[in-house]
Amino acid sequence: MDDLFNDTWDLSMSTIIDIVNENQINKSVRSLPNDPNLFSTDLTFFGLTNYVKNLILKYKGIETLYDWQIDCLNLQAINQKRNLLYSLPTSGGKTLVAEILMLRELLIHKKNVIFVLPYVALAQEKVRSLAPFGLDLEFYVEEYVGGKGKYPPLKHIKKRSIYVCTTEKAAGLIESLLESKRLDEIGMLVVDEIHLIGESSRGPTLEMMLSKLMFVTKSIHIIAMSATVGNLHEIGDFLNAEVYTHNFRPVELAEYVKCEDTVYKISRAIDGNCYLEFNRKLNFNYSEDLQKNDPGLLGGLVREVIPEDSCLVFCPTRKQCSHFAMLICQAVNKNFKEIRKTEKLALLRALSEEGYGIVCTILKKTIPYGIAYHHSGLTNAERKLLEEAFLAGTISCICCTSTLAAGINLPAKRVIIFSPYVGKDFLKLSTYKQMSGRAGRKGLTTAGESYLVCQEIDMPKILGLLRSTMDRCESKMTADNFIRLTTSAIGLKVAIKKQDLMKLYNVTLYQIQNYEKENSLTVEQIVEQSLQKLKSLNAIKESLENGEYSLTHLASAAMTANLDVTDAQIVYENLMEAIGNGLILSNYLHLFYLITPFSAIEEIKIDRQNVISVYSELSSVEGKIAERIGITEVCLIQYSKNGKVSCISETIWERFLRSLIIFNLWNKKSIWEVSKKFDVSRGIIHNFLMRTAAFASSVQRFTEALKMEELEYFPCLLQKIIPRLSYCCTTELLQLMQLPAVKIGRAKQLLKAGYKNLQDVMNADPLTLVRSIDHLPRRVAYEIVAAAKLLMLEKAETLQEEADNIKTELNDNKNIAEFSFNEIENLPSSQ
Repeated sequence: MDDLFNDTWDLSMSTIIDIVNENQINKSVRSLPNDPNLFSTDLTFFGLTNYVKNLILKYKGIETLYDWQIDCLNLQAINQKRNLLYSLPTSGGKTLVAEILMLRELLIHKKNVIFVLPYVALAQEKVRSLAPFGLDLEFYVEEYVGGKGKYPPLKHIKKRSIYVCTTEKAAGLIESLLESKRLDEIGMLVVDEIHLIGESSRGPTLEMMLSKLMFVTKSIHIIAMSATVGNLHEIGDFLNAEVYTHNFRPVELAEYVKCEDTVYKISRAIDGNCYLEFNRKLNFNYSEDLQKNDPGLLGGLVREVIPEDSCLVFCPTRKQCSHFAMLICQAVNKNFKEIRKTEKLALLRALSEEGYGIVCTILKKTIPYGIAYHHSGLTNAERKLLEEAFLAGTISCICCTSTLAAGINLPAKRVIIFSPYVGKDFLKLSTYKQMSGRAGRKGLTTAGESYLVCQEIDMPKILGLLRSTMDRCESKMTADNFIRLTTSAIGLKVAIKKQDLMKLYNVTLYQIQNYEKENSLTVEQIVEQSLQKLKSLNAIKESLENGEYSLTHLASAAMTANLDVTDAQIVYENLMEAIGNGLILSNYLHLFYLITPFSAIEEIKIDRQNVISVYSELSSVEGKIAERIGITEVCLIQYSKNGKVSCISETIWERFLRSLIIFNLWNKKSIWEVSKKFDVSRGIIHNFLMRTAAFASSVQRFTEALKMEELEYFPCLLQKIIPRLSYCCTTELLQLMQLPAVKIGRAKQLLKAGYKNLQDVMNADPLTLVRSIDHLPRRVAYEIVAAAKLLMLEKAETLQEEADNIKTELNDNKNIAEFSFNEIENLPSSQ
């Protein structure tokens, strides 16, 4: 239990105050060029100075903008701060436009910005890449991912912030600002990949967040980016936004279909129709064994471009990714192992550090050839290292699933889509465009190539796909989502009467798309159903005098914590039961059970035999905790016989098993050991851990909001474990892992090299870091140092602001005391 109250992972207050007092910030952190034109009136770069333009060249290597970017930045919608939705094909340069607009908002309008990205990896990458700009232009870059991010955020007096968030964290951030009446601090909301509003998992969260925001204020400038979708203007109507589209690609894309050994070129006529023209016959002179192992000729197609150029191979399933990586190794020249040998060895060492001395056996075999696989079964750290290696040219071919096309920017000379199926489903046009759009790298290739591989039987479907119109983006709001929207709207006092709720529902994408559909529920019916459900859950109260609704105490705490009411009720019952029966704190298992998220239960399936093995290894204390939760040997007997338990709820059983995963990781078991023990992939375990950290953060805010004496120590307990849960590392590494792009392997290498904390890293020479850390790209090293400086600067200036506020309060109190004393002295003696 020592770690529970161990604060050594964080910077001590005295250390930061010393940095402020000794003016180390000016010497060590703020290495800012003293450009007198930084805030001059010579605003020649879209309202910004040429200093900002030069920073874009320095950090991004971009000297001139594309014509479409210039047109877009000069739109009336931008100048008049009207909402804007713009759409271009993959790799068209959408993000730079958004970044310029965010800088304008920060530097000119002096407002904070929320930047919403759909994936954790994208958000963390963006935090890192924005850090140098934040340091030079004097704004903060704050990360809201997993367990990171404070609700509401710290209020900075002197500087503005970009809050870089995943969708779920952005929703919580906006609600906290609404609740604390601080929404006016936000000037702009930028949403990347807005078309994911039509995705069933994160789409409703995004739709609810935007609907509430647009309902309560018109002053926040919404900028949304999208890949091409079939109903773009309908999404624009929902956002009340001007729509800008362009078909620009930085390099030409040649598209092909390969059927058996024949390649056809995809040609598009002026009328928009699509044709297949014979291009060539493939003959790679395969050996008999290779012909048998690779009848689809994948290895030959890859071999045509690597190692001089790069190639992405999109595979239908995760299992095929590793299989195809091994297959391609058989087809390429053995001399490939001598190319960039030093860099490949450094990559393997870096992977070993991330894996506690273990590297995937397949990657061990394929990386020497410059080939790797990439899917959600790998940890975020492993995937990040492989992505950096691909961009650096150390790896020239990655076999991946379709999610890579949407999640990160890895362009290649050639893209091979090895099947027109994603899992069991036939390819959608939007998915095909996203994958094929990764072909072509500006500055390195003059053109890109995509190959769609299929069987003869699928050719009619392929033609149908290529000639089809782009997929529509449809709202995925359900009854449960509307209940959550209603709870939030009432709790935040956005809409507290039935007619107000109807007005709110009318601005949702769901209602825009279902307004005239037959058999669809009316807004009044949806509102009534939601209210009735919340009444049945005892979550709302209705005033008989004016018909206004308010939340019950528990539902209000759930809203504050960004929890569903039903989930919050379970959390509350679990907490009270733990207190009533006695919370066991001789180790962390009981506490981990209480913060294991419900939403992850369906995603992790543990084999029956593994369950029996894991349960049999429980210590006496852990067995006692299991019994306290309600799990006995009877449960294990039932499970071993039937694969199910009936003596307790299945939710309790499943949550306890998953809490054992967290418990093992906490007790310094490597993710490899835990993956093997539970027979669950490393990537799924890592994602589950991130979700657990986020859920723990919600439980912490829930117990704080309840303000119950019985639960008053829970926020303190959870506050101490959330940082370690977010990273699952030893205490000494926690501070280093606050840095973007630093996972456990890099943190361990930094520590070995003598960089023990943020202060050490901020004073580091980036080139020395490159030499000290295996496979650390120079650009990433500079971004890590900049991020360390920015974090230190934020900590120091926050403390300085707090000190100034205390001084002001003390002076005010002193003046009041002096005034009162003088008044007493002037009183007549008779009084």
